[in-house]
Amino acid sequence: MKNKNYLRQTGWIFGLFFIAAAAFLLPMKSSQQEVPPRITDLGPLVDSPKPSHPKLQSVLSRLAEIASTQGLEKASKYAAMRKINMRGDSVRIVTEAETDLRSTASGVFGALARKKIESLGGVIETSYRQLIQHNLPLAALNILADDPSVRFVRLPLKPVLLDYISEGVSYIGADSWRNLEPYRNDKGAKICILDAGFGGYTSLLGTELPSSVTARSFRADGDIFAGIAHGTACAEIVHDVAPKAKLYLVNFETDVEQHNALSWLRGQGVQVISYSLGWFNAGAGDGTGPICEDVENANNLGIAWASAAGNNAVNHWDGYFNDPDGDGWLNFSGNDKFLEFHLPAYWEVGVFLNWKDWGTWNGVNYGGSDQDFDLYLYIWNGLTWQLVDKSDNSQTGTQWPTEEIYGWYADRAATWAVAIKKYSATKNVRLELVTYETDEAIEYYVSPRSITVPADTRSAIACGAVSWSNDAYHYYSSQGPTYDGRIKPDFASPSGVSTATYGPYLPGISGFFGTSTSAPHVAGAIGLIKSNTPYSIAQIKTLLEKRAVDLGEPGKDNKFGWGRLNVKK
Repeated sequence: MKNKNYLRQTGWIFGLFFIAAAAFLLPMKSSQQEVPPRITDLGPLVDSPKPSHPKLQSVLSRLAEIASTQGLEKASKYAAMRKINMRGDSVRIVTEAETDLRSTASGVFGALARKKIESLGGVIETSYRQLIQHNLPLAALNILADDPSVRFVRLPLKPVLLDYISEGVSYIGADSWRNLEPYRNDKGAKICILDAGFGGYTSLLGTELPSSVTARSFRADGDIFAGIAHGTACAEIVHDVAPKAKLYLVNFETDVEQHNALSWLRGQGVQVISYSLGWFNAGAGDGTGPICEDVENANNLGIAWASAAGNNAVNHWDGYFNDPDGDGWLNFSGNDKFLEFHLPAYWEVGVFLNWKDWGTWNGVNYGGSDQDFDLYLYIWNGLTWQLVDKSDNSQTGTQWPTEEIYGWYADRAATWAVAIKKYSATKNVRLELVTYETDEAIEYYVSPRSITVPADTRSAIACGAVSWSNDAYHYYSSQGPTYDGRIKPDFASPSGVSTATYGPYLPGISGFFGTSTSAPHVAGAIGLIKSNTPYSIAQIKTLLEKRAVDLGEPGKDNKFGWGRLNVKK
């Protein structure tokens, strides 16, 4: 595997660790270590049977088993390692309720499931339609999953971050609009920065941010700061580009909380959303799914959604199951059954697998899959590959075709690997694998189709990353097409810029990188034009398409979209 050292891009775990160290965008160098030998056979595995309950996510089954056989202390340690939210003997989960026509007709979704949750000692935090976010004692997990009112029990889905005056303002021509008399009486468009956290934003009011903003948290704990400064940096860029816009700073932590945030935003008159987050295993990659549904609902109300394309061009693999020796394990290349990647010490592993057998999206859920693959994670211990963990959800016809492993780390620089096992499958389905928080390109990476949910949504304005100084493509910027063949991203816009939150741009030292910076530039540009013209959102999109600086292949392409964002005449 090639050892390509590169500047780390934004990520929520990375951000938290290195903000505390005051150096989270410093270039990281991989430690040199012996390259593991090529492995042609997995050999004997220290393995366990697939969890028996098909309506319970496998990691929750494992957590409950650890608690019952090894005690609560061991279960708590396992939960902490896997980034599972536990409080005492309870775990935070999402229950997907079966459709109950009587309760749906009365406007109360999942009434029977709610009753069951509460009877088992569960405490409901929030809900959205058939999704109920709550805490539940570990001992009651299997009992809840057994109930006929329950479709599935899982951990909450969570997004990842796609991590002064921004240099991009002048580069995209936004400064030429600054002295124009606003067309609209309210003196500015309403722009929402929808993000994970806004740490430190209050200290920037009246300087890097407007003197007043509307801030609202939809997290269960109500924490608008959340120990994360990512949203604040994005808001700085929006304000730089559209200084007269009214800003809404809105944060959330889970999929259910995002749905509720969008329900609230629909009544606030917001015209533009800046979204520098991405989701893995939250949709089929064809513009459908619950997160994409939020984007489409916003678009139907005339709200423009500028979405970061993702930072996964060299951390993405996809292909069909290839098993020439018939042993049930995927061969990534030749006889190689491992896809390897490197991590420095204490960097956490995130690996997400899905396959394109989601079933039909009906606006609420997918039909589900009966093709069953499992995901295995290994670490090279200097002598051999050591099995660390696996994700082996059941897919029996109604479950999503997804597996994920997240949270493990080593106290030393190490080479990790993933393997994919066919448990029970009869179709030739396409598989997609993404790693998160890796310090170099993964082995056998495939850049096409690496666009991130919800940037794959039809109405999302997907934003890729280029240099603010010379339009050079940033190699990590996710590429299209979508899995249904549409060209994405829609625009490329500046990255590697200066912010008060993350410091000035200094080559190889600091700055704000990632498609996280691309989305707020586009959102700000839309808000700027909206404030100064009578144009509708649709007309502004057309204007930006025509003014974009064409890069790469002539016309719209899967690296740069229509080209680099440009608002100059």
